[in-house]
Amino acid sequence: MGMVMRFFVLVVVVALMYPATGHGFILGEPTDGVTFRKGESDLKVRVRLQPRLDFGELVKNASGSAYSTEADLYLRRVRLELSGHLIRKLKYNLTFDADKWGRAGHSDSVNLYYAYISYIFSPLFALEFGKHKLPYSRVSLVSSSKQLLIERPVSTEKAKKLFGPSHAFYQPFFKAYGRLYDGVISYAVGFGDGWQSGDTLYTSPTRSVETAGTLFAGRIELSPPGWVEKKKSDAHLGKGRHLALGLHYAQQDSIEYTQNLYSEKRRLKGLDISAHRENITLQFEYNTWQIESTDPSIGTKEPEGWYVQAGYYIPGYDVEPAIRYEKYDQDSTSSDKKEKITTVGANWYLMGHSMKLSFNWVHTEFDKKADGWLVDDDSKDVFQFQGQLYY
Repeated sequence: MGMVMRFFVLVVVVALMYPATGHGFILGEPTDGVTFRKGESDLKVRVRLQPRLDFGELVKNASGSAYSTEADLYLRRVRLELSGHLIRKLKYNLTFDADKWGRAGHSDSVNLYYAYISYIFSPLFALEFGKHKLPYSRVSLVSSSKQLLIERPVSTEKAKKLFGPSHAFYQPFFKAYGRLYDGVISYAVGFGDGWQSGDTLYTSPTRSVETAGTLFAGRIELSPPGWVEKKKSDAHLGKGRHLALGLHYAQQDSIEYTQNLYSEKRRLKGLDISAHRENITLQFEYNTWQIESTDPSIGTKEPEGWYVQAGYYIPGYDVEPAIRYEKYDQDSTSSDKKEKITTVGANWYLMGHSMKLSFNWVHTEFDKKADGWLVDDDSKDVFQFQGQLYY
């Protein structure tokens, strides 16, 4: 642990010792991929790599009573992104991923991450169909290439798994979206499958889906005139300003079990506030969701979580210290099931978001009845190092 902290201090010191010229990043300006054009059609190709080292209390010991220190080196993100326009108002995206490649306990594979088309009738109204993010959770909607901290909050990662068996947040979806009054109001609403026939809901007790209702999800954002965010980001690198209030809601009813005559319904709602002005950025988000089953062996669960995070971009040196505090209640209907997570870190931008180095220290504390609490350990510490190449 001492060696890790010394390395982190060395990175920050080297960054701050670099002459602050004020004339751009050390390795030049960010790139935006390679674009090919023919008539109204175009194709942009981008590649993203995020090599990653985790060090700390990553695994349980042999008896399962405490956490053990271990290191894990892998590729957190491996992405090939293909996007563009078939005609002027018809855009598309096809993205493949091989995320977490080489991570301990992970099965390496190449997957279809995004596949969607959008027709933009006007700034006020557009239609999209295909595999994309569902419209909820501010921090989840921001690209992982532009996150302030290496990992997203624990509670929002849990909320992303509410409406499907795997990669539930990224599923085929039909939605309408648009921006009114130059973006002062923006919205997205749509429908998808969510849980569907044959999916396994639980393994203990075993419950699979016989039939299920349609998933609905929607989001609205409000900003003052002159404070509209052009493109979502956790880290704007000292440029511009924005202020946004976001509200989101999602639901799926009539999820019938194959094993018996019981069923369940699921609800999620939340709000977020994000803002930045040049060098400083602030963000808050709260989510609560409910799983209400008529099966007495499952019952009702109501997790909830919130976080607040902040960062300050140091111009000239291109370093951005950041901090986040989060509280996640695994089930607010029960006591002593909370996690409290403090994350402290820094980013060093060598070429904006096209090339950067990041470090985070993550300290997690568990209540006695929370998943993660161990007989001899009620907390854990993990150090994360990550690089990003995004061309």
